[in-house]
Formats: sequence, structure tokens, C-alpha cells
Amino acid sequence: MNTKISKSWLVVCGLFVLLLVSGCSDSGKKESPATGTNAIQSSGTELPGAHAPEVSAESAASGDIAVSVDGVVMKKADLEKELQAAFNMYKNKIPADKQKEMKEQLRKQLIQVFIMKTLLSREVEKRKITASNEEITKTIETIKTQMAPNKTVDEFMKENKIKREDVALAVKIEKFRDMEVGQKGKPTDKEISKFYNENREKLFIQPASVHVRHILVAVKKEDDEKTKEQKKAKIEDIRKQLLSGGDFAELARKNSDCPSKEMGGDLSYIKKGQMVKEFETAAFSQEKNAIGPVIKTQYGYHIVQVLDKKPEKKVELNEVKAKIATHLEQTKKMEAFNAIVKKIREQAKVVIY
Repeated sequence: MNTKISKSWLVVCGLFVLLLVSGCSDSGKKESPATGTNAIQSSGTELPGAHAPEVSAESAASGDIAVSVDGVVMKKADLEKELQAAFNMYKNKIPADKQKEMKEQLRKQLIQVFIMKTLLSREVEKRKITASNEEITKTIETIKTQMAPNKTVDEFMKENKIKREDVALAVKIEKFRDMEVGQKGKPTDKEISKFYNENREKLFIQPASVHVRHILVAVKKEDDEKTKEQKKAKIEDIRKQLLSGGDFAELARKNSDCPSKEMGGDLSYIKKGQMVKEFETAAFSQEKNAIGPVIKTQYGYHIVQVLDKKPEKKVELNEVKAKIATHLEQTKKMEAFNAIVKKIREQAKVVIY
């Protein structure tokens, strides 16, 4: 895992639930206008609210303040509590020698989120921007697109400590952004064409792919030669059944050691570079619908069948124009909004102790 913080981490901090996920951190994933996808990893922890207590002379003198924004403070004890909670979600996923670096990045991120949440909360209050129940509910519904399919919205929000008021703030900030940015983000046809031409080879070529299914008889490291021979005989017998008209999906469900057996061995479409070399060679060289010979990979013995082939295809501009326009508009709006936020911050008294 990259030790940099994903910008989507801000989402579940309950700050910019949907608004700022496309530009708050250089380390996050960008949406691809060719596919319209945006991979989001959901993890995070609740942050102190924008209405944190104002700093007192006694508190400042005692040195227990982590950051102050025009007198609104985040105490060191609160920062450490939030830091540990956030770090616990990452520490088992990164090497031990990178954990200290990760923790420091999380600490900086928490401080920056607190600063921005405080400043923007004050700004929307000053402008009397509101969020209706309907708008909040609609925004919560969109969170479904960022969740695992086996979770409900309530479970997701509870686990990530996202409160309804956090979502309300996100709605208000989005309204504030739209008020300030207006139509500045609308890209011209020339800008869209320029983006397409500059990124044609990288984003707008769909590589060749094949739709495959397979049956795997797994071979373990501890298997002796006799066991391996028995497994080889098993896969060869399965192949004979297929050649005699046996149902591939049914035989996969009964015999395959791959989780894909639940789908009848179906791996859907694969591209070059996604599978081990031996499997890839077989998949891209076999004739459509043929029952291929038994192949050996590091996982064991496979029978591969190709169900469909798609050649490499150039995606034309007219096919992705709308997605490019959306991508460019979001980018330009974020740049304009970042400039506004920078100005607001410059006018505030921010002290990081």
C-alpha cells in the first residue's frame, strides 16, 4: 500500500463527504474519463466538530493545544485519540518500517482537515447557507456507491463515524462552492479535444481482451509426486468429460478449487498482464469455445475455455466527450474553489502548536 493518504480518506472523516473527494490530496486516485470510474477506499474516523471550544489563555499556556483556528481549538489529547483510531485502520496493511511515516502523514492530515472544516463551517454559517432534509437524504443515498455491496448505509456511516450533520455540512459547502465558482468550470470543445488528443494512447485505447472460464485442480507445495500425479489424472478426466459433452459450468462447480467455481468457473473478460504467463498464453491463443489442453501454473492444473474475444479498440472522441467534459469541469471547479479556500485561510489566524 502506498504510504500517502488517499483523498477518499477525507470522505469518511465526515468532512467533504462528496464534495472534495476529487481534489484535496495529490495522492488520491483520479477518475478516468474513459471509464467513468473512481476507486474509493473507505476508511477513517470522526473528527472534532467545527464548534470546538475556543482557546483560553490557561489552555494555551498549558501547552495542550494542537491547533487553533481563529480561537477554535483542537486539543492534543483529542488529536492523539483521533490519530490512533485512524492509524489502527492502516497499520496492519503497511510494512513496519513505513508505519512511523504513515502516522506522521495521518497527523498532518487530521490537522489540515480540522482547519478546513472549521473555516468552511464558519463561512457557510456567515452566508446563511442551509441544507434541507431532502438534500441531506439524497447525499446519504449517494454514499451507497462508495460502500461494499453487503453493507447498508447506516452500517457504513456508523462504522466510519459519519453523522447526519457531517453530510449537512458537505451539502452546504457544495452550495458555497457552486455560488463562488459558478460556470467557471465549463470546458470548451477545444479543451475537450485537446485533452482527448493528449491522452489518446494512455486513456482511450481499449486493449484486447478475452472472456474466459476455467477449472482448477490446485497443487499445494507440500504435495508429493504421487499426489501431483493423482491431481493431473483428475484434471485430465474432467477434460475428457468436457470433450464428451459435459457441462463446463456444472463440472467447475463440482471440481474446481478456484472461488470462480461459484460462477461456473467464469472469470469474465481479462486483459494481458492480469494473469500468470502460462494462463494468459493459453487464453489469448485458444480458439473460441474450444476446450484447451491442460496447462500447469504455480496454482496447479487448469482447463481453459475462451467464450469471447474482443480486439484492441480505439475509443472515439464522440464516445467519451461527455465524460471528458465532466472530468475537466470537476478539475477546473476544484482549482477555482481551492483558490477561494486558500484566500479564506490566509485571512484567518491559524496556529499549529
